[in-house]
Amino acid sequence: MDLLLLLLIPLLAGLVLPLLPDGSPWVRRGALAAALLQLLDGLWLWQHPPAAISAGWLPQLGLRLELGLDGLTLPLVLLAALLTAMAVMASPVDQSRPRLFFALMLATNVGLIGAFLARNALLFLLAYELILIPTTLLVATWGGERRAGAAIRFLTYGAVSGVALLAAVLALGWLQPGGLNFSYTALADHSLSAVQQRWILALVLLAFGLKLPVVPLHGWQPLTYSQAPTPVAMLMSGVVSKLGAYGLLRFGLEFLPDAWAAWSPWLAAVGAISAIYGALNAIAQLEMRRLVAYSSLGHMGMLLLALAAATPLSLQGVIAQMLAHGLIIALLFCLVGLIELRTGTSAIPELSGLLNPQRGLPFTLGLMLLALLAAAGVPGLAGFVAELLVFEGSWVAFPWPTLVCLLASGLTAVYAIRLFNRVGFGRLDNDRADWVSTSWGERAPALVLTALVLVAGLWPSMLTGFSETATAPLALRSSDAVTVIAMAPANLNSPNLNPAQLPA
Repeated sequence: MDLLLLLLIPLLAGLVLPLLPDGSPWVRRGALAAALLQLLDGLWLWQHPPAAISAGWLPQLGLRLELGLDGLTLPLVLLAALLTAMAVMASPVDQSRPRLFFALMLATNVGLIGAFLARNALLFLLAYELILIPTTLLVATWGGERRAGAAIRFLTYGAVSGVALLAAVLALGWLQPGGLNFSYTALADHSLSAVQQRWILALVLLAFGLKLPVVPLHGWQPLTYSQAPTPVAMLMSGVVSKLGAYGLLRFGLEFLPDAWAAWSPWLAAVGAISAIYGALNAIAQLEMRRLVAYSSLGHMGMLLLALAAATPLSLQGVIAQMLAHGLIIALLFCLVGLIELRTGTSAIPELSGLLNPQRGLPFTLGLMLLALLAAAGVPGLAGFVAELLVFEGSWVAFPWPTLVCLLASGLTAVYAIRLFNRVGFGRLDNDRADWVSTSWGERAPALVLTALVLVAGLWPSMLTGFSETATAPLALRSSDAVTVIAMAPANLNSPNLNPAQLPA
């Protein structure tokens, strides 16, 4: 029952909120209470692991209600619940059309939690598709001046991702030797041939590469992140994008290990290209939201590199990077939103001297400095732990792509310093030199996220303790495959590649 509560709490709250009086303060409070209760339930399940749920639903279609938690999904469930609560807190007190806004936020949360809890590929697909509808409506209704174009682009890319995933899931289920079966247990038996795995992996890479995203599938991301309202940008960049990494880990590495091993050098190259492309574009940006968006793209490239390497350390780094990046990127968007709220813009050339007390924003800029340092991987902060695991774990398999990602990580410091110097210092040449300081209520979500970034940096097991036992079986199998490919590149396209032939 505790497992079902993770879904029922936001679902019931999302159904009740539209029934409250319009403009009632209890709409926002109710959404926040639901997210916090869900987070508490997740923390309870962390200490009291629940039994998996398996019940019939539509057995003739292979669809069963199969739910469970493991070391891969528990940290992501906690991240989703936490960032939903922070996104609600970051929303304006006078939020327009609050009943619909918060109902859609909770619907997004239901889709995320459902996808992470699913133990049936069809059930995962349903939850995955559910997320697209409320997020598109949130961007289209409450976004910036270019919200219509951003929503259409996001919907288009999301639809392509959904169709690719549908084809992959149907192929996985139909090709099972025992008949139609979408259960994760059956899909992890690796009964498909190498050729079948390669074709299905192509669909999986398209589906989750669009969600992550990575180059060249990132066309929706900068515009959507820059036009989405701050709470939605926090949720999309902090959690929704992690669904892409989780999907690659589950559907790619776990279900299709032969094809993943064969294509891993190419995936590492794409990850390196995405990392350096994101960093260089972030340096060139003149708008804070787009800078943060490209920064996120670069870090997703590092995630793909670690997934491609599939060593014990790199896979621990994947989980750590998902958690650390989720906290840091949500914090950055929250702080950019606070600056926009006071100044009316996020254009870097129009901002200067924000550290000056006359601007009223020195505290906010101080938090932004810490967030930028965390994104740059400075020791003592969450980003350092995650990147160290990613780079050390990936080096043994793919040294050159790892060097490129290290360079991209170094460039993070370049755009971080550039941004902070441009907006923090300088003359107060704006007509409005005195802005009202942010209140403690407005700072609250940023303070919570900042505290977690600090704690995770000083207590690394907060990022890695969940996943070591869950990633170890995947790493042991896939690390051997990567080693064989490195020794015998001529066999990459062999249709007879069989994990049974690989060294133990």
